[in-house]
Formats: sequence, C-alpha cells, structure tokens
Amino acid sequence: MNKVMILLSVIAFQMATVVAGAVEQHEGVDLKKLVVKGTVPGPDLWRVSNGENELWILGTLSPLPKKMKWNAQPIEAVISSSNAFMLPPSISFDLDDLGFFKKMSLAKSAIGITKNPEKEKLVDVLPKDIYARWLTLKTMYMGRNKGVEKKRPIFAGHQLFKKALKKNGLTEDTKILKKLLKVAKKHQVSVINPQLKLKLEDPKSIAKQFKKTAIDDINCFDKTLNRIETDLPTMKKRALAWSYGDVKTIKSLPYDSQDSACQSAFLDSTVAHDMGLKESQIRLQNIWLNHVKRALETHRSTFAIMPISYLLKGQGVLDELEAANYQIEPPSTLTEEPVEKSEAK
Repeated sequence: MNKVMILLSVIAFQMATVVAGAVEQHEGVDLKKLVVKGTVPGPDLWRVSNGENELWILGTLSPLPKKMKWNAQPIEAVISSSNAFMLPPSISFDLDDLGFFKKMSLAKSAIGITKNPEKEKLVDVLPKDIYARWLTLKTMYMGRNKGVEKKRPIFAGHQLFKKALKKNGLTEDTKILKKLLKVAKKHQVSVINPQLKLKLEDPKSIAKQFKKTAIDDINCFDKTLNRIETDLPTMKKRALAWSYGDVKTIKSLPYDSQDSACQSAFLDSTVAHDMGLKESQIRLQNIWLNHVKRALETHRSTFAIMPISYLLKGQGVLDELEAANYQIEPPSTLTEEPVEKSEAK
C-alpha cells in the first residue's frame, strides 16, 4: 500500500502562512552549533482559557535541525497534568471495506502515480529557465539521479527539497509529535484525534485517473526551487527562534513557503474533487475548532499540537477562538504554572 499512500500523502498537508519583516537574530548563540548538536531551552506555549478550563497549544515548526536537542521537560509537565492530548487535524481515508486482494489490486494500480501522465520528462514539461535552475540545484543536492527526471514536478521538487534539507542538517521529520505522544500514553492522558474522514468509493479508479491526469504544478515546483535557493539560512534562524519560544522573531522573518502552491496544484484538480476534498482546509480548521471548544467545556486542562502557521496567520484559529470569547495568552505573556490534573474527565 505504500504507492497508494504516496498519492494520499499529497493531501496530508499543513496549512502555510506568509509573514514578512526584518531579520532579527539572537546574540551569543552560534547557529552553526545549533544545527550540528545544539541544546536549547525549547519552545513556549499558547494558552487558551474558558473560565478555569484551559488549553495549552504547542506550535510546531518544520524543518528543524536534525540533531537539535531542546528541553522538553516543561512541556512534558503540562502534558502529564492534562486531561486530554489533542492531535493536529488530519484527513483519513476509509479503506477498511476493501478485502486483501482488492487492496493488492489497488496497490498495483497506484504504481507510477508519481510520474508524468504521458511519460514526459521534466525537460519536456518545464519552462527552460525553470529547468535550468532545477539542473543546477539537482547537481548540487542529488548528483546524477536520472530516475527523478521522470517524475511530476510536484514530486521531483519535494524530493529535491528533502535532499537540500538533509545536506544543510535540517529535517521535516522532527519526531516532536511521536515523542510527546509517548509522554501522554505514559501518563494515561486520553488522546483526541480531530479527523476529516473520507470514504473512497472506488480508490482503484481514482488511482488510475490520477495517473492519466496532468495537474498544474509548475508554480509549486518554481516556489520549491525558490525556497531552496533563498530560504535555507532563514530556515535555520526560524528554527533557532522557535527553540527559544521567540514568536516575535518567527513572525518577523520572511516566509514564502511552497506549501500553498503545492496544495492548490492537487486540490484544484478533478481527482481531488472526486475524492471529496473540496474546501478541505476550511473543513479541517472547523473540525479542530469544534474539538477545542468541546475540550474547553469539559476538561480542566487540555494539551494540543498545531503547526505554528495555523497560530500565526491572520484570521486563523486563534482569532476564531478569541471571537468566541475565549481568552488567548501568547507565549511571551505566560507566567502561571500548569494546573494539576482534575479527576473529572
């Protein structure tokens, strides 16, 4: 089923935001050492309150230095004293009704979905100037990789992006969620999983349709190249600010992510519409907000994880909660210790 998940992983996206401003750095901290082996204080939390009930939110950032170590003890203390641990919103696909042989058939149908539909190569589908930039970056980060030339721009770009991150000591696989989930399970904290659940009536047909369908992913590819060309140093500064809980600096750093363009490349396609993904970003946000409001009504303390872009964007989830008369306290204003877990669930 791994080939099927390549297709579905395009939808498992994180909402992105664009913030701009002057670059600000921490004095006395060696950024190079941070990337190699740094040990840092760790991020701070947002606090949302409804009377005595509260929600603590960790805004996660990606990429981060692969070997960065941060002090997770304060956050682990909040989790251990919480009644619930809320995951980020996600999309799930119901394939449980398919039997073993149908799943095997589906996996076979999905072979080749990362390639261009008419067997074109990148040189055939990309503008000349963009392809020239691609060759320069590919030589720098991937060497003589011929197989990637057969892939759709959206997949080739992401493969290059991961290679560039790795060469610069960065990774998208931060393992933050996995680490903190272990803490929740250790302390028997119940897990809330806000999901948009979709049932695929004919996933085999969808996989075949996607293989034949061209998607408008040139803009996604172009922005991915631009991110590699211009944003790698800023990614490290952004990671350093995150590791110190410095939201002000994160907001001040220019951020022109490719995420939105790459999401649109897929979500605007007929295949995405057939999968029931129309307005999925808004639906995901609403699902998460409904779970948050329910938690703030029923739990004394809840811990949640969300991509920091959700929390920093204008008219985002925090604005929605504030409009609903919940009290919002950003990281820099927090002074109280986390409350003790109540027996009432």
